[in-house]
Amino acid sequence: MPTGYTAKLIKDGQTFPEFIMGCARAFGALIDMRDAPNDAAIPEKFEPSKFHTEHLVEATDELNRLQSMNGSEKEAFGQSEKDAAVKHSAESLEQCRAERLRLDEMAAQARAWNPPTPDHRELKDFMLQQLDVSNPGVEYSERCLIDARKKPAMAYYVGAVSRAASSITYHTKENAEEIVRVAGRSEWVRQLRASIGDTAGVSND
Repeated sequence: MPTGYTAKLIKDGQTFPEFIMGCARAFGALIDMRDAPNDAAIPEKFEPSKFHTEHLVEATDELNRLQSMNGSEKEAFGQSEKDAAVKHSAESLEQCRAERLRLDEMAAQARAWNPPTPDHRELKDFMLQQLDVSNPGVEYSERCLIDARKKPAMAYYVGAVSRAASSITYHTKENAEEIVRVAGRSEWVRQLRASIGDTAGVSND
């Protein structure tokens, strides 16, 4: 029974470089190509993802925007963030209470149910156990709402600045590590090609 790596060899025949480059897709440097079509060209060089650079630009722009605000703008921004946080916390608490009510009502029915035989007692116990572990405690949601209302508007502004700065630090670090990883992947493929004198299936994209 051919595998995804031997099917082409068995059906059409392959050179050794073609076969080894196909099998190489199962390894770290080319793992992203594992599910790609077998005839998809393996690049000569890998490029870093734009994910971290794009998010780094966004975070930098956001930090600059926040830091350029005057006093009244900062206060207004913080109040807007506070209003959103309070609204979200209130909605979460309302949902939590509704879920708890439904579960409590079902638990009352389950407790009132008389199992038809002793063998069914385990089912009743299981039902009650499932309802109990699924029942959300409203205390946490209540505390979140209280905290959201108590927190000063400027604290929300400061939090936004802190998040933007943290995002810059994170994406700067991750982008640097991504560059190193991609360079290692490119070197791994270069060394593999050199070892077999392979030039087939090279893509310069």
